[in-house]
Amino acid sequence: MFKKITIIGLGLIGGSLALAIKEKKLAKEIAGVSRRKSTIDRAIKNKIVDFATLDLKDGVKDSDLVIITTPVFKIAAIAKSIAPFLRKGAILSDAGSTKRCVVKDIEKAKLKDIYFVGSHPIAGSEKSGIKYADKDLFKRACCILTKTKNTNPKAAARLKKFWVGLGMQVVIMPPDTHDRLLSRMSHLPHAVSVSLANSAGKDGLKFAAGGFKDTTRIASGEPELWKDIFFTNRDNLIKDIKILKKELLKIETALKSNNSRAILKLLSRAKSIRDSL
Repeated sequence: MFKKITIIGLGLIGGSLALAIKEKKLAKEIAGVSRRKSTIDRAIKNKIVDFATLDLKDGVKDSDLVIITTPVFKIAAIAKSIAPFLRKGAILSDAGSTKRCVVKDIEKAKLKDIYFVGSHPIAGSEKSGIKYADKDLFKRACCILTKTKNTNPKAAARLKKFWVGLGMQVVIMPPDTHDRLLSRMSHLPHAVSVSLANSAGKDGLKFAAGGFKDTTRIASGEPELWKDIFFTNRDNLIKDIKILKKELLKIETALKSNNSRAILKLLSRAKSIRDSL
């Protein structure tokens, strides 16, 4: 599908992406760029990529597709810095968990002869780093592509074909819609998991069983990465936190008034929603 694909950021997502591309034979050459030499060495040793470098210019040279998989706040700056070195007609994308900030900043830069289409492969783990790279990470998962008035239709169609080629279900939507939906389905759950872990503290952890482990698993996610996600989608997240507070208040009110019917109703509704997944 592509002669050369470059992945900037060889963590869990970037490393998994390289392995998946290699397995599906979607590129003749896969290049990786990282800021850590240890990551470069591991990527080459384990044959995750064909070529790896610390230098952005060398990494993106002659690439047909470049995907930036770094934390959100770094994506736009990297896109602008590599623009002068990209071949004419190259497709540029990302894997950021928030889209408005990234898309707005990159489109505002008006990168000449480069087609940017925002991506968000909704797949991941609480683990981080290239050592956890998994070629099956994207199979049967959903990938969202962003669409604005500036999006090139042919580039978007080609990128959609790429993600579908990795086994993903692709949905196209505006960046604002993406951030509103993902706040509720991803960013709020992470905030809840963090709050629950902090509320519990370390005392009594030896008694923690499946329930506590399941609901706090994602709190182990990389703090720096999630800080960026929270702040680049803070308006939506604040709204959803208010909704969550109201739901918790319903439980508190029912308990205070000894209203077992209200508690049963809340529990039953939640079970119905969860069982529909």
